[in-house]
Amino acid sequence: MTLAPPTDPEWQRIWFTVRQHRWNSLALVPSHSAIDVLAIANSLAATGRAHGERPVGIINATGVQLENVQQVVATLGALPDRGESALVPVDPIDENPGAVAIVQAASAALLVVRLGESLVAPAQSTIALIGRGRFLGSIVLDDASRPVVR
Repeated sequence: MTLAPPTDPEWQRIWFTVRQHRWNSLALVPSHSAIDVLAIANSLAATGRAHGERPVGIINATGVQLENVQQVVATLGALPDRGESALVPVDPIDENPGAVAIVQAASAALLVVRLGESLVAPAQSTIALIGRGRFLGSIVLDDASRPVVR
């Protein structure tokens, strides 16, 4: 996936929708490994910067091993005290169970799915494991990894 320009109207809609909610850490949870959530985090952060939002960092939690999960959780817990916020891309829950603790430690989450590729059962399982209340919604990508807003 290539980095979307911050002027892309679909990413702007997503950014302004998630900014309506209070969060210091927003986990980006892919339904499967073919979704590049780090690129999505970069696109959202660039969109926020383009609109003069306070800086939003990225805590890349993809590939985090079990022995490092608590370090990531502690980093997320310290964000509010520092007045910072971050996007937190993680691995699919069914591929890296440590991602569950990271997403549950985040203030909120977005499920990222791709039309025609993502299966409903893993997405439902992810929502059930994390807890429906943690999710602000989802990002639906087309086959070119562009968000589809309906």
